[in-house]
Amino acid sequence: MRLVETDSETLQWFPTHMRWNSDGEREEWAELCAAALLSAHEKRPKRRRIKAVRQQLDAFAQVLSKLTPADQAFLFIPTPDQTPVPAFILMAECEGDRQTTLRSMVQADAESLVRPVEVDPFATERLGEGLRSTRYWSTPEGQLMATVRYGWRLEQINTDLCFYMVWDDPGKMAVFTDTVDDFVRSLWVNVTD
Repeated sequence: MRLVETDSETLQWFPTHMRWNSDGEREEWAELCAAALLSAHEKRPKRRRIKAVRQQLDAFAQVLSKLTPADQAFLFIPTPDQTPVPAFILMAECEGDRQTTLRSMVQADAESLVRPVEVDPFATERLGEGLRSTRYWSTPEGQLMATVRYGWRLEQINTDLCFYMVWDDPGKMAVFTDTVDDFVRSLWVNVTD
């Protein structure tokens, strides 16, 4: 089994399941995350604040698996009053030419409304050399969206890995670019039998 983990100590990123064993498991996760998030921002969070944030996280976690197929997810929550932004992780066995596969994973050649897809090398200490892209696109309703994607080939474990986030507010994505890059640098793959 392969699991992407982080050693980031910021209380802005919360690992979550794509599928839950029970409603109780999901609700317990939401309660723990709400308490941790609020404790990081407020001296003594009130019970009703914890309940409100818990309900928001629980509702978000209920629909997460319907948003996109993924192996894992994290929720990025910069402050308790902001809507979570999911970060998805996809893993597959290595296939095809390395550079071609990486470009495909980061959608390097996809259409982009505002400007061409920005693609740059992106290296981390644990995942090695990869690519990072930023792409702007539009929903059928005309809303401008932004996607940031990272891709690596981890030949030592025969895995192609993609980490991506979809933002409905490109301005907010720009504000948090360094925060996201720092988090991605904290990721590593734990392989267990």
